[in-house]
Amino acid sequence: MSDIQALEQQIAVAKAVQEQRDRMVRLTDNADFRALITEGFLKEECARYCHLSTDPSLSKDDRADALAAAQAAGHFKRWVNAIILMGNRAEQDVVEMNEALAELRAEDHEG
Repeated sequence: MSDIQALEQQIAVAKAVQEQRDRMVRLTDNADFRALITEGFLKEECARYCHLSTDPSLSKDDRADALAAAQAAGHFKRWVNAIILMGNRAEQDVVEMNEALAELRAEDHEG
């Protein structure tokens, strides 16, 4: 595989990461997502699980399960943020890779 082909493949992968970021941003901006996931699950449901995790009337295993469920909000938020950050970085990388690709193509035409 030539350097040009390798760079074109890297650009395609980076653009796919950007597309995933764009989908996530559209999803998190959606009113239904905000109502059901952000408010309903990440705030209300996880808060309920947090309270259950301290309920002495529950078994130790049930409290541990409730705590694990409450932590789901944090894990989900980190995952969402990671997708957005990776997409932002990929966007920057595409610009740099396109510049490098243009240079390689110019060198290829000269030689």
